[in-house]
Parts: sequence; structure tokens; C-alpha cells
Amino acid sequence: MNVRLAGVTAVTALALVTLPGTAGAAQAATGSADRGGHCVLDLTGRARVSCFDTFSGAIAHATGGKVRLPAGATQVEGRYLTQLRQANAAALSPVAIGTLYNDANRKGHSWTITRSSDCDADPDIDWTYSNLSGVKDASGFDWNDEIGSAVQYGQCEAVYYEHSYFQGARVSGDWSGGALDDEVSSIAWS
Repeated sequence: MNVRLAGVTAVTALALVTLPGTAGAAQAATGSADRGGHCVLDLTGRARVSCFDTFSGAIAHATGGKVRLPAGATQVEGRYLTQLRQANAAALSPVAIGTLYNDANRKGHSWTITRSSDCDADPDIDWTYSNLSGVKDASGFDWNDEIGSAVQYGQCEAVYYEHSYFQGARVSGDWSGGALDDEVSSIAWS
């Protein structure tokens, strides 16, 4: 179930940039329409978004079917987290690097981010979302200033910024609620 991000605004605002040492080309998400509130953003090659009605469906897609959560699951934990990390270690592509949730405590709508490989051990920036303004999931939910919690699965260290283009207050790693609850407007992974 691929999905197109709602409208031209989302395509132009989805500023995904690869940074192999220098600024790379911006990419936009592609796909066809659906209604799911749990999306997978695949950063391999041309960014693709697939959305699902359930979080378990999104994780199954993100891991190529290697991790199958129980129906009704809202997060990856316990043995499923171990399975996901093992799948990432063995994967040629894609690798699930983390999930963003619109509510605190890993609840609500979600975006699971995948890429062709895990982040490297260098402290340099590997991937960025420079401006979340206008980025919507298939249900029409706008993600700017709406992220309430986040979790990382691989080696990628994510830094979440209050304003677009990596400005303002920031928080890194796994987090829930706090000062940046519903305030994040850009993200960098290293």
C-alpha cells in the first residue's frame, strides 16, 4: 500500500537530504493514495512512503516481513525489538533506523524510517529532514510540531530540533514528551 504525501505542499516540504560529507540533493516521497496513519519512509534511492492502518503492518513492511508484531501493537519492544535489531544486522537493505510518534509514550500516528544501511560510526550527519512543515501521512495528519516521542533501532543517533533547518532547542536519542513535545520541526541522523 504505497501512498503519496498529501498535496504539492508535502512533496516540496519533504526536504530529505543525503549528506555524504557535503549537502546532497533533496528528494521527495512518491507513491499512491491510502488512508493509513502508520507510515514507513524508505530513504533508499528515491524516497518512498507506504502507509498502513496498523503499526504492526508498518513494521512488517519496514522489515521485509522479518518482524511481525501482534495485532494492536503500538511499539516494538521485548523479543520483537531483538528480532528487529537482528534483522537490521543481517539486512542488505532496508534497515529500520527508528520510529517517530505523534503522541508521548510511543502512541498515536507513526512514521518508521528505513534506509539502505544503518548509520556509520562517524559523528557526521548521514540524513536530515530539514523542514517538516506540510509533511502529512495518508490520513492527512500534519507532522510539523506534532512529534511527541521517538525511538531508535540501529546505530543512528537522531537529533530533533525545535525549528526548521536545525535551529532552536534540541533533544537526541529515544525520548518521550518534555520540552519538545509537539515542537519538532527538523531532524538529523548521524
